[in-house]
Amino acid sequence: MAPKSTSSRIQLKGLDHLALNVKDMKRSEKFYQEVLGFPVIHRTQTQAGLQHIEVDAGNVAIALFETPDLDLKAAHKTMTDDGYLHFAFGTTYDKFDATLQALKESGVETDGKPRDWGSSVSVYFRDPDDNQLEINFAK
Repeated sequence: MAPKSTSSRIQLKGLDHLALNVKDMKRSEKFYQEVLGFPVIHRTQTQAGLQHIEVDAGNVAIALFETPDLDLKAAHKTMTDDGYLHFAFGTTYDKFDATLQALKESGVETDGKPRDWGSSVSVYFRDPDDNQLEINFAK
């Protein structure tokens, strides 16, 4: 028996936020604000004592939780080009050159060459905690 559709009972408006673990909140806050241009919109501490901020990434917030003892490199070790956890930001292709220049000036190295998907081009890079990020430039 096929499950009943829940579309009439659950009515979501979309994605509210994404959460990432970071080892050093000051370093990550600087990266997400100064390199990517996302302002801090919320700052608090969890009940467990973790430092927590949220940055406004336009149509979604990114929640950063400081977990200095978490082995993030081991968690990312299984990533491959076949598909893996990453976060993609979108913009238009006319911003491609200026964005690559801004990343370079901020000391951010891209992971390989830009990838042309036909209708868009993607650039991959990592935040200070090795989280894979992408900027997708729509053609």
